[in-house]
Parts: sequence; C-alpha cells; structure tokens
Amino acid sequence: MRNESASERLRRRWSRVCGPNPASTTHGARPSARANWPPMNHDMMAMTAADLHSTFEGHVLPGTMFILWALLWIGQNFRAGAFEARDRALESSLVIPVLKVILPLIGVWVEIPGEGWGPTTTLMSLQHVTMYSAFALTGVVDLLAYRGLLPRAATFVAYAAAQTNAGYLFWGHAIHDGVDGIVHRILAVVFFTVAGLGILDVFRPAAGVAWLRIGAQLVLGSWFILGAWILYLSGWDLGASYNVGRSSMYFSQMVMVIASVVMAAKIAADRRPGAVAG
Repeated sequence: MRNESASERLRRRWSRVCGPNPASTTHGARPSARANWPPMNHDMMAMTAADLHSTFEGHVLPGTMFILWALLWIGQNFRAGAFEARDRALESSLVIPVLKVILPLIGVWVEIPGEGWGPTTTLMSLQHVTMYSAFALTGVVDLLAYRGLLPRAATFVAYAAAQTNAGYLFWGHAIHDGVDGIVHRILAVVFFTVAGLGILDVFRPAAGVAWLRIGAQLVLGSWFILGAWILYLSGWDLGASYNVGRSSMYFSQMVMVIASVVMAAKIAADRRPGAVAG
C-alpha cells in the first residue's frame, strides 16, 4: 500500500467532515445532503503539508507565550514579599513588559501572510496578527505606567482589553460545527474568563484572585497547544459528535491538572519565609 502524502490525508479528513466535493458530482445528479461546503473547506483542500504545519505552529506559538507569561508570574510570586493590594501594577518588574512587546512582535512577523496563501489561511493569520498587536500594546502600557505616565490600574485594563479582543476574534472561528467549533468556543470563553479576572484584580485585589488569573492564563496557553494537536495532528474525524465530547472531556481533565499544579504552587509560595497567605 502506497503511503499517503500529508495533503492527501488532509483531503480525506475534510471529505469525511463535509461530504464529497459538489464540483465532482455528475451533471444532473442530485447533490449530497452534505454537499454544502463552508467557504473555508475549499481553501483547506488546497493546503499543502507546509500550510498544515504552519497552522499548527500558529496555535502553538501563542500558547507557549501565554504559558511562559504565567510561569514568570509564579516565579515573581515566590520572590515577592507580602501581597500589595493598593496602587499596584500588573507587572512588578520590567522583564515581562519588555517580553510582552518583543515576543508578540515576533508573532506578528511569523504570521504575516505569504505569497500564494489561500483566503482563509490569510484571514486566520491576520486575526492572529491583530491578537499579537493588542498584547504588544499591553507591554507599552506597562512601560508607560512604570514611568509614571499612566496610572498603574491601566495595566490591568489593557490586559483585560487585549484578552477580550482575542476572545472576540476567536469566537469568529467558533461559528463552525464539529470539533473545530468546540475547540474555538472553549478558547474564546477562556479568553473572556481571563479578561474578567483581570478586571476583578483591579476592584477586588487579593492574592487569591491573582493566583486564579495565573491559573486561567495557564489553561489558556495549554488549550492553545492541546487544541492545535486535536485539530491538526490527532487524525480524529473532526465532524464526529463523539470527538466533540472527547474534546470537552480533554479540556476538563486539563483544567483539573492545572488547578492542582497552581494550588500546590500557591501553598508552597505561602509557606516561604516572610510570606502572607491570601
């Protein structure tokens, strides 16, 4: 048996989800009930193996950035003293604001559409560019607040606004049915949850809220990566209702694991000398 190329495997997977290509039916034949392809499927059928890998990387890259961001927050919590509830900024040092400017700009450069890209791939990349640009702006707000040119509360507002913007963009991906839809709906909801925790951290500042924000950020980054694997590398039938439920279950299990890790980190941080539990 000959080995299938990556593009052939992708074509076969999409035909399982959307049915046969309407253009391939004979003249006068009654089209299949599943022959109404969404616009993106024609583009996806033309994707090469490099396009597929690039799409996977397009989800893994922001996921890695969000996880790194949360891990740096955990490290800062271990080094910090008592929790400062009043007049505090989102970032306690210049390291993260600088990274928040540099890393998203790298993401923008990676996601700029290239020559010959299909319309759907181009649109998805431009949505990622918009998301990265908003997070780069949060780094600028952090730096301005550090210099005293903006109130420190503005750093939380900018953070929440960038998360809301990303959630809105990814909700646009969630209009599709099947596994693709559930993966992006979950992603959008997590973005909105993180944004809400950012605002809560302004009006009800507490160490517990800060740890919840860290945990939600870890969930966000981890789901980016796990969702990318589900959509592009798992080989699942993306139209099967069984795999929709399977995706939701994987998300729930992932949240439980991350919650356990964050709780353990908080307990360890609270037990360090000079720490005040919150």
